[in-house]
Amino acid sequence: MRDVWLRPVNLGDIVNVMTWVNDPEVVGNFATFETEKTEDDERRYIEKMMESENDRVFSLEDEQRHYLGQAGIFQIHWPTRLGRLGIIISDKNKRGMGYGHGAIREIQRVAFEEMRLHKLWLIVFEENARARHVYEKAGFKEEGLLKGEYLLR
Repeated sequence: MRDVWLRPVNLGDIVNVMTWVNDPEVVGNFATFETEKTEDDERRYIEKMMESENDRVFSLEDEQRHYLGQAGIFQIHWPTRLGRLGIIISDKNKRGMGYGHGAIREIQRVAFEEMRLHKLWLIVFEENARARHVYEKAGFKEEGLLKGEYLLR
């Protein structure tokens, strides 16, 4: 596991996000990335996330403070203290090196210690073996199988 730093997403992150947001190899495991995103789309999304009461989005940085990708706790339901984890390691050269695990551990720390959430959940495609391994290593347990949850084209 590598050390990963989280910082709140800001409009300056658009330049980094645009390097991967339309790359099917990076976003292929996310059902919400079905159409090409423009810089204006991304600006609106970041502004929305920065104002949201129910989402916390972070940029990820490595030991040298180089950009690694994005992570977030989404769809937070405050009455039951639940949130959905999402993470993208966009730098293909950094995958498989422990940054994903480090990012998940840091998100868990923020979720449980700072935000006082009760549970983090996520959806991962059954065939995404790399992600499933990392999530299991970080303590996530499979609770169910959602057949046909997303229509992917």
